[in-house]
Amino acid sequence: MFNRLKSMRGISFLMVAALVAILYSCGKMNSNYADFIKDGEKVYSGRPDSLTAFSGNNRVKLQWLLVSDPKIVQCKVFWNNKADSIVIPVSRTAGVDTIRAMIDPLPEGLYAFQVFTYDKAGHTSVKAEVTAASYGETFAQSIFNRSLKSTTKSADGKNIFLSWFGVGQQAVTVEVNYTNASDQSVTRVLKEQFNDKGKSLGFASQDTLYSYKSGSSFKYRTGYLPTKTAIDTFYTDYKAVTP
Repeated sequence: MFNRLKSMRGISFLMVAALVAILYSCGKMNSNYADFIKDGEKVYSGRPDSLTAFSGNNRVKLQWLLVSDPKIVQCKVFWNNKADSIVIPVSRTAGVDTIRAMIDPLPEGLYAFQVFTYDKAGHTSVKAEVTAASYGETFAQSIFNRSLKSTTKSADGKNIFLSWFGVGQQAVTVEVNYTNASDQSVTRVLKEQFNDKGKSLGFASQDTLYSYKSGSSFKYRTGYLPTKTAIDTFYTDYKAVTP
């Protein structure tokens, strides 16, 4: 009996010790939590979603979605380490809103953009960030007009056949302007070709200027996109050709 009572007192002591440890731990956690929220709970507005950037000619277009938080009243875009910014007022609808912002003018270079939302109380969102380049004179000086291999008249003299060399990978169009037999100005826009499965076949190596005015000249230029999603096309100077 004595040994049993001794054993029970030992168990009771362990239980009391465990309880004290738990209470101490909880007290410490509460103390830490109190320190964390001593200035009040932090409230955030809804974060910009699906932020995308589109490069342009000395400008960049930004686009994002507002999916949640109907209390948002404005967005701010920062760049150059927050030295520059713009404010976009927002009128929320019942659904998902698409917000667009054009940063223009923007000197040629690479930029990191941070976008925040704000509600009426001034609460801000966690930032959304995207990097994009603004293109300008440096890129314009790096592009070249497509080279023309030869020009040939058709047997009846009514058409001109153009034979081309290759073209740069970023080229998206070749514009040819000529005068037809009726003295009308005609512009042919030559573009990259695709097969029925959507695979690129590149530019055609030969093209035709129909009903060409005999003895006249034509001119052409080549357009380039610095990126596939760029919003501006950069063109070379026109080159004049007399067949």
